[in-house]
Amino acid sequence: MTTETSAFVRPARLSLGDKATAYFRLGKMRVYHHVYAWLLAVLLLAHEGISRSGMAVALLLVLVGMFAMKIATCAADDVVGFRDGSDAKNYADGGHLPKSNKPLLSGRLSEREAIVFGIVTGLIALGSGVALLLPLGGNVPLPFLAIWFAVVAIAVQYSWLYQFSYRPGGLEFVIFLVNVAEVLGPYWLIARHWTADSILIGPLVGVSMLLVVSYANFGDRVGDLAAGRRTLAAVVPPSIYRALIAVLSVVSLALLVAPFFFGSLNPLLVICVVPAIVLRVKQIRAGLVQDQVQRAVVLGFRSTDALGLGLALALVLS
Repeated sequence: MTTETSAFVRPARLSLGDKATAYFRLGKMRVYHHVYAWLLAVLLLAHEGISRSGMAVALLLVLVGMFAMKIATCAADDVVGFRDGSDAKNYADGGHLPKSNKPLLSGRLSEREAIVFGIVTGLIALGSGVALLLPLGGNVPLPFLAIWFAVVAIAVQYSWLYQFSYRPGGLEFVIFLVNVAEVLGPYWLIARHWTADSILIGPLVGVSMLLVVSYANFGDRVGDLAAGRRTLAAVVPPSIYRALIAVLSVVSLALLVAPFFFGSLNPLLVICVVPAIVLRVKQIRAGLVQDQVQRAVVLGFRSTDALGLGLALALVLS
């Protein structure tokens, strides 16, 4: 344990509500945006008129597994960040991020509690995949289960074991893979094929979430590098990293309108995603022009909200 982390003293007693809040923050459960991937997969199935016996329960199990995977990944990330001191540097008093967001740093959770929480939610994520056999009467393709277990295994190693996020490009790989899989996976489970719409929307969701994390890691690059966390943002020159973010931003805008012109969505309904386009442009201005990294992160979340809701409305109306 580093000098920075050992300085934090755990409160003597916490109320049940305070403890629940600490776990809520450990799992980053306020980041609800992963539900958009699932919602869009469900609406794509409805848009195609695809139905299967046991589908509703199966899709709910997928949603539970998705969030359990995210929570386990975040718990492992906080434990490793606490141990190596990177969180202490990035969330220090007077720093650019509030320490209250990290319950291990603030002392509201012990390291053991965080580890147990991560293990339990990780097992729930894996178990949800196996449980799909029940509502679908065992009719779950083995390749789907193999990919499910692989994605969960890769996700929880974001900071743990292989430590993808400690290697240049590893963070981007995991974020993109997980978010694309959260659209294409449940759709394929039920439909057993992919359409142009799904193939366009999956990467769109992946790039959108990647644009949130990329800005956040740009702000964390100094503390990450000092703690040995060699993220892409930490090891490449800032000018090159900004150029990569600019490219991702342009790609996200192109993918945002693509389903209306290369998929089955009514081109007139492109108006549904205009708010997402406006917010993405604002994010570009804040992050790349004005150097307001934290504002760019917030705008990234808002753009994802507008993207998810706008595409959902377009799918319903098409």
